[in-house]
Amino acid sequence: MTDQPQYTAGFRDRLFDKDPFPLAIWYPAEAPENPVRHMGVASTAARGAAFASDGPFPMVVFSHGSEGHRFNQFWLAEYLARRGYIVAAPQHAGDNYLDPSDARQLTIIERRPREMEIALDLLLDHGDIASHIDQDKIYALGHSAGGATVLKMAGWNFDARAWKSYCAVNADKDHVICQYAPQDHHIEGLQGRYGEPVVSVRDERISAVIAITPAFGVAATDDGLADINVPMLFVEADTDEILLDHVNAAHFRKLLKGRAKFVRIKGAGHYSFLPKCTPYIAENFGFLCRDFGRDREAIHRTVEQVVYGFLQHVKTGEIQGR
Repeated sequence: MTDQPQYTAGFRDRLFDKDPFPLAIWYPAEAPENPVRHMGVASTAARGAAFASDGPFPMVVFSHGSEGHRFNQFWLAEYLARRGYIVAAPQHAGDNYLDPSDARQLTIIERRPREMEIALDLLLDHGDIASHIDQDKIYALGHSAGGATVLKMAGWNFDARAWKSYCAVNADKDHVICQYAPQDHHIEGLQGRYGEPVVSVRDERISAVIAITPAFGVAATDDGLADINVPMLFVEADTDEILLDHVNAAHFRKLLKGRAKFVRIKGAGHYSFLPKCTPYIAENFGFLCRDFGRDREAIHRTVEQVVYGFLQHVKTGEIQGR
């Protein structure tokens, strides 16, 4: 398995004339790359270039973390595009850096996977893009709340009762997860919509998922994870200062009982999977710049290799679901 770039990274933003939400795409191209900036962070890409001619290519749909944006993992998207993958990243409505009005609330837990499905629908119907997508090799990757989003797309039945019960006891210890924990009327609403207080949004087109420091593990149960049958990779931070490990990554590991691959990234914190910090970000949002013993670019290089290796093994059938 070669890790060398085979292509340049094509890039297009706001792909549709009338976006339901902003969506960026990276893809294998042959045109030269030029300087680009993603939210102030410098990189290179072949903006607006034609697709490489030897497709179709597997595709990864990205889901960013809470209050983030579609460029949160552009560094990984570019890396994968140069190695033969299409990467599509929608910006979630009501849970982004411009509009965090629904962040970490039950409405977002329901809405995020549907937005991912809509993005996939639009791409598979796009006259200039659809023919370049290998429809048998569509994967999903997400960070934090995005990790929970892609696990739901794989078939996780998110149990809001478990979330509510956990926060009834642990609200003072876990403010991040419990600030907007569902109440009785939320549970009743789920019962009316789904017949039980779980949120289930399986997308059969997704054939593998990668969850980076996934959130909302408190809503994971044995029954809720029982129906996932696609390959799964969990990427953990060595020191997750935002999400309590024993009820998130470690909890998923315990429940999945060997059905997923788990990789812990040395020196990484929860935000180490975001782009390197600019002086503006460091001055105004210093918490986003905290790592735990390794340079962020070195952390990114490790993640790139781990993610690419997993996807290549899935693509060739070396890793299969149940």
